Amino acid sequence: MRTATAENFITPPFYRRGMPSAAKCGDAVPVTTPACIPKTHEEPLARVAALLISISRNNSYEGRDPSVMPDALTSGFVADLLGIDIDELSTLLVDLNRRGLVEPCGSTLKLKDMPALERLAD
Repeated sequence: MRTATAENFITPPFYRRGMPSAAKCGDAVPVTTPACIPKTHEEPLARVAALLISISRNNSYEGRDPSVMPDALTSGFVADLLGIDIDELSTLLVDLNRRGLVEPCGSTLKLKDMPALERLAD
């Protein structure tokens, strides 16, 4: 049974607003939720942690520092991807910072405690 939260996570808000499907857009590739983030996370904080872990693992795979999040992702994009608004994303990131799991570092975000983030995402 899907909850409203799970439905929001599965279908990013811009699709629910009536964006045309990829078939109608020709070469356009729709943005989808990364497959490594479980769609069953009902808690937004767990979804944020899962996304950070996913990006970290991808960075490691591609030879980049896994503890530094790229600054190319906008807050609006991440919030839409997670099915939350920008204000809630900001609140969740402040919460992660207070827990000592992440730290703002210039225009990027540094992951300080990967094992704790992984536990939070489980």
